[in-house]
Amino acid sequence: MQRARIASGQEISEAFTEISIRPGNQRPRPVSLPFTIRLVRTNDQLARAVNVRTMAYARRLPSLARALGRAESEDGDRDSVVLLAESKETLAPVGTLRIHTNNHGPTEFERELSLPQRFQGHSIAHVSRLGVIGGRAGVQVKLALFKALYRYCLATQIEWIMVTGIPPRDRDYVNLQFEDVFPNGGLVTLPSSMGIPARLLAFNVRTAEQRWRENDHPLYDFMCNQIHEDIRIFDSVSGAWANSRSARRNGQTAKQPHGLVFDVPVI
Repeated sequence: MQRARIASGQEISEAFTEISIRPGNQRPRPVSLPFTIRLVRTNDQLARAVNVRTMAYARRLPSLARALGRAESEDGDRDSVVLLAESKETLAPVGTLRIHTNNHGPTEFERELSLPQRFQGHSIAHVSRLGVIGGRAGVQVKLALFKALYRYCLATQIEWIMVTGIPPRDRDYVNLQFEDVFPNGGLVTLPSSMGIPARLLAFNVRTAEQRWRENDHPLYDFMCNQIHEDIRIFDSVSGAWANSRSARRNGQTAKQPHGLVFDVPVI
């Protein structure tokens, strides 16, 4: 087996770049990616994800990067999943992010902050530890990780995705149609970012497809029409999208989905 090449710090980028893809074909169709995206399931896979995230933060936030040199307790939480993108050609890790939901307990945002009423009592995915290789290849990896995140949240009936963006990188999330959680883009400080001020942003999963389509957003074709079989996350979801969120919280398996069901095709 070919030995995986570990990317250097100069090749790593941590934030979404401004989207400039304009769809040329609006029909559903299979599109191959030069990498795969899976849920981390082994210690080796987690170590590879940690390596990518550490180098991503080393370029801009070295103090935080030093704290990310090993796996965090949140990586093993029952409400957490870590996505890992790996090159098909070299088998090297090329991107990662972590998703922590409030299925069984509050996210860090809910514990540390008083969120506005419209978010209280709703399902939330706290997304963090994004890291990808740099250059043009990195842009595609970021978009594919975001699609994997979006699909995962659709499948598990998560309504809101929340992230923190450190200015000026917060604009990258705004380009993806994230919106401010607090008025006027006020900054927050959290333990997970070692108190570095950041902008808290939210993304409505349930309305995303309609918003992208109605606004002719350049992300629409990639997210909703292209079929990426290299995003291989559903084998590990194990049919969770067939059960209501309340049933999952109680450890039950529902015969029919209850509660909030998203009427959006997942491809």
